Amino acid sequence: MRSKGGTLRAQWLGKLLRDLRESAGLSAKDAGDHVLRDSSAINRMEAGSIPARIADVRELMNLYAVDDPELRCGLELLARDIWTKDWWDGYTRNIHVSVLDLAWLEARAEKIHNFSPMVIHGLLQTRDYAEAIMRTVEPDTPEVQINQWLEFRMNRQDVLHRQDYTAILDEGVFQRAFGGAHVMREQLAHLLNLSERPNVTIRVLPFSESPLACPESAFTLLTMPVPFPIVAQATTDTGAIYVEMPRTL
Repeated sequence: MRSKGGTLRAQWLGKLLRDLRESAGLSAKDAGDHVLRDSSAINRMEAGSIPARIADVRELMNLYAVDDPELRCGLELLARDIWTKDWWDGYTRNIHVSVLDLAWLEARAEKIHNFSPMVIHGLLQTRDYAEAIMRTVEPDTPEVQINQWLEFRMNRQDVLHRQDYTAILDEGVFQRAFGGAHVMREQLAHLLNLSERPNVTIRVLPFSESPLACPESAFTLLTMPVPFPIVAQATTDTGAIYVEMPRTL
């Protein structure tokens, strides 16, 4: 089994455990003594570099006097997510860990909001439209890699059967016919079908509106269940970045 450390979920759990420990006025040694581990193991756990064991999370919550049932449930579910194998784990050799994190966030989010100024968002794309974009951006990519990327993207779209999803598409995305007129017609028909789902909202920002606040990059806001934050995700030239925001926003 591959190590689960280093993922966003492991980092979240570690940070929450560290905050609880510090609020309780305890040291890493105190925590380690309680779960029969040394302080360096606690430090690595809190940094998210090694996964926290579910039993350790329960015992640490007891030590830190965490009595809020919602918080306890949330931390234990997060610990289970770190160790439970899900569909995205089958793509670890071909997909960057930051993109695997996005699939996990989408699957666990209560609400997903996305703004796309350049192309139709990945959760809304047909396979042919997605393939046309990938071959345009990465023309020298081997066929097997393209197929893995496509399979992964199509699997991500399963969240549209469950989650509350809102997309805002700039009018310009409809002027870029990736794959040609036939592919774009199928893509537009797909958007119309998706828009009929009660949990999916698709809006178009027309050219007549004010200049875009973020004209070059798409971003996604994911509202996670309590006790986790709202997460903003954006893709850059160096990979995906994630910014956490308080739930009061």
